[in-house]
Amino acid sequence: MRENSHGANYVSSVHWAAVLDSISELIDQCQEKEKERERKSVPNDGAIAPQIPGPRLLYEPVKKTKVDILTSMPARPVVDRMVARYFNALGIAPAILHSAQFLREYESFWKDPEATPFVWIGLLFSVICLAVQFQQPGEEAAECSSLMRIRQFHDRIVQCLVLGQYTRGGPYVVETMINYCASELCITKDTDVGPWLPLGIMVPLAVSRGYHRDPAGFPNISPFAGEMRRRVWAAVVQMDLRLSSQMGLPHLLKSTQCNTAEPRNLFDTDFDEDTLELPPSRPETEVTPVLYSLAKNRIDKIGAPIADLAASAHNPPYPEILALDKQLQTIETTLPPIFRWQPLSQSFMVPGQILMFRLWLRLAVLRLVIWLHRKYLAPAYSAAAPYAYSRTACARAALEIAEFQLLLHEETRPGGQLHQMRWMQSSLMQSTFLLGMSVACYYMQLTRTVLPGAEQDTEMRERIRDRLRDTYPLWLRCSAVSRDAREAAERLRQLPDLQGLLLDVEGQSSAQESPGLGVPACWDIFHGTGRHARALDAMFGDMECNRSRETNADWTRV
Repeated sequence: MRENSHGANYVSSVHWAAVLDSISELIDQCQEKEKERERKSVPNDGAIAPQIPGPRLLYEPVKKTKVDILTSMPARPVVDRMVARYFNALGIAPAILHSAQFLREYESFWKDPEATPFVWIGLLFSVICLAVQFQQPGEEAAECSSLMRIRQFHDRIVQCLVLGQYTRGGPYVVETMINYCASELCITKDTDVGPWLPLGIMVPLAVSRGYHRDPAGFPNISPFAGEMRRRVWAAVVQMDLRLSSQMGLPHLLKSTQCNTAEPRNLFDTDFDEDTLELPPSRPETEVTPVLYSLAKNRIDKIGAPIADLAASAHNPPYPEILALDKQLQTIETTLPPIFRWQPLSQSFMVPGQILMFRLWLRLAVLRLVIWLHRKYLAPAYSAAAPYAYSRTACARAALEIAEFQLLLHEETRPGGQLHQMRWMQSSLMQSTFLLGMSVACYYMQLTRTVLPGAEQDTEMRERIRDRLRDTYPLWLRCSAVSRDAREAAERLRQLPDLQGLLLDVEGQSSAQESPGLGVPACWDIFHGTGRHARALDAMFGDMECNRSRETNADWTRV
């Protein structure tokens, strides 16, 4: 339980903040600094970048009409490009829309926009919003006035959902909310309750519409509709687990209450509304829009019971921990071959997007390893021989996470294998890096105070110390825009094992410009800074010749 100016906040024992709070050497200093920060309002001078207030869905006043909303729609050539980008972002955009069906409805929308339901218009705005956030940074752009920003798109999504009475359900409500939550995640730079709260609306809506039950048991649901429902449900489950884990809170869905099968590995061209019988799943060597979702779903099947165990108020038998650990290792070997992690030195011919998917999945496994074994790092368990496996598993996972953090930083720099994919970094990835950092710090204290001089830990301690030292400059750079990164930098600065090792990097790190880990490019989009924002300005600049001065004025109002 963490106290702040707004009261108490609860996070589970496997959340990075809880791990840090268990390090006795850092508690007093950090609590005092936190109290001092809360007494002062953070000046809006660039020290901490402002972020979109959220979740807007819960309090946004709606004063717009359908005419207002449609008038604010970008020109069709612009929207065409955004729709194309959304559907070409295989595995990145939630695989919840059938491209052929959507394009038919898209054509109908442009023929008669006013006859289109509010929720479908909101869905289109959510597609545009995510597509903008998928924009790769670094493109050359002309200097021109920006007519649109992500906040305006968020406004339109919220307005359409509210005016479409989304709480009653209906076509595309759940899909629009999935895209809305995904967009919120792209914007949020820290662990924040904002994106998690709309999840509490989306999940009951999906359950009330029967998405948690497999469509095969309902003859009135066509094969096409049933398969799309499976895709939507997979996205709901994955978002529930990831948002809950980021918040350090129990996930909302229980697997015992759901029987929806996983979607098939199919291209959209393999089936449509007239399909009478779904074709069999394609081999997992074929990368379809849903293959990455299937890979995540495979890890989530073991992730859900591990999350339940981590959130449980009761201690499970240790053999149960070991059994789940074995299952996790087995499941990782069953991932589609293209998504199994391989060193970059063996992946020269692999597209950057696939490399990022591999990294995400490996980090998800490492996070689950820590969830399983973190408890057995506590002093009460550490000296006992039966728990040595858990101690080693935690230390290795934390070390590998830190190495991935350094790898990602290096490879997203100009010339790196992941440079073009650096926009794919997110707050979810940063939360895993924070977890690894906090467990590494805890391990350093443990081996110094509880198991001093343990020969089997000496080499591991040195490697972890070196990785903590190496990642410190990354946290320091990110602290300009991230509250969590700032706390990580402060904790590392106070760690006794790093005293005297960080002096050489503090001055130069704050002055160097870096993409930063856990600092998505989309934050710069929203705040209107950087080349990425200018690229968006250029993209939407041609709307000036298609809109009246009055319409343009509407886009500049926030």
